Amino acid sequence: MSRSHIAVCGAGLAGIATAYYLAIKYRQDHIVLIDKLQPMSLTTSKSGENFRELWPQTCMTLLMRHSLDLMQALADENDNVFNMRNTGYDFVSQSSDRNILPSWQLADSGGPGAAVRLTDLEEIRAANPSLSGNIRQIVRVKHAGAIDVNALGYLLLTEAKRAGVEVRTAAVQYIKRTGPSGFCIDVESGTGTTQLNVDKLVIAAGPFVSHLAGMLGIELPVESIPQRKFVIPDPCGVIPRDMPFTIFADPQFLNWSDKEKRLISADPEFRWLLEEFPAGLHIKPESRQQIKLGWAYNRERETPKWAIPDDVDFPNVVMRGASRFIPALSQYIDKLPTPVVQFAGYYTRTRENWPIIGPLEGEGVYTVAALSGYGTMAACGAGELCADWIMGERLPSYARNFHPERYGDESIKAEIDSLESDGQL
Repeated sequence: MSRSHIAVCGAGLAGIATAYYLAIKYRQDHIVLIDKLQPMSLTTSKSGENFRELWPQTCMTLLMRHSLDLMQALADENDNVFNMRNTGYDFVSQSSDRNILPSWQLADSGGPGAAVRLTDLEEIRAANPSLSGNIRQIVRVKHAGAIDVNALGYLLLTEAKRAGVEVRTAAVQYIKRTGPSGFCIDVESGTGTTQLNVDKLVIAAGPFVSHLAGMLGIELPVESIPQRKFVIPDPCGVIPRDMPFTIFADPQFLNWSDKEKRLISADPEFRWLLEEFPAGLHIKPESRQQIKLGWAYNRERETPKWAIPDDVDFPNVVMRGASRFIPALSQYIDKLPTPVVQFAGYYTRTRENWPIIGPLEGEGVYTVAALSGYGTMAACGAGELCADWIMGERLPSYARNFHPERYGDESIKAEIDSLESDGQL
């Protein structure tokens, strides 16, 4: 049996960041970071590797703004080893009237200038000639771009280990309280089962956060939904190498021929392909003349598994949707360039798509969880906020929006109930 001061269960980017800020900012020792797999090998490894400051809600914008400031400071101090670059985000729409972002965020509406809206057709064509002629609006987020998520995680992990954080590759089998403040954790590794006594516990287990919290009788208001992305070559050079991360902001019905519609309609298994798909299909250029596409259209929750099988229909569905706003992609429908590299992970989220960060029921247990699809950009801010909670330090204004018990706060509940967009991509 061994003893540590703080155990962080989950070595994805958020768990690593929490351990990093506890060790570096607060100089805490005897911290152990526990994960069944190697660090960053589950959800973090499926990241789209993007970041953006702006979100539909003020609390999320403030969290992201601070998280990006932390990332920028790390980049400045470490020769930008994780290649943080401001390549931009473009939200595009076939409607000039669609409210893609709140007006207070737009420069042409008297906002602070964090995003600009283009509605002049000549400006739109000049901004991205590959877009469909039906596009009537581009909202360009300035403080947005891409990073190398593995390099960022490696930097944080290396510095945390240098500061004394222990990393254990082991599966958490059981957690129990040993008193008003203290926990005993049974972990299983290749050498057998051992027990670890800790004073404080952080549950940062990604899609398995509910499973670990349930060991302490704690129920979290989260659900996990599998989502996918894929990468293919772009032999025809459809996507410009300097194109920003581009998101179609409109819902849509896929383009099918009349014959295809009849065949699909006759098969109950595939009738969903005739339904309306949500906004949020996204595409960006990758290295080596490749492109990456994703679309979080799935809404079916499931109990998380360690491996998610490929969906053979997903690339074709996404390509059909993408060709609506980048018509030249239609040449890849039904004849995708190979190799097609598909990867999937879980969007573990709350109903409003805000994270859960802070103390859970009972003394000494905390969580940083439900970073649904935005863990890469939020991890530093979320990990630091969790560390602030643990150390009893002064909290930022947005901390109350992410508190695990926020649904008992009538003012926050009213804010959640009034949301028009959850910002999910």
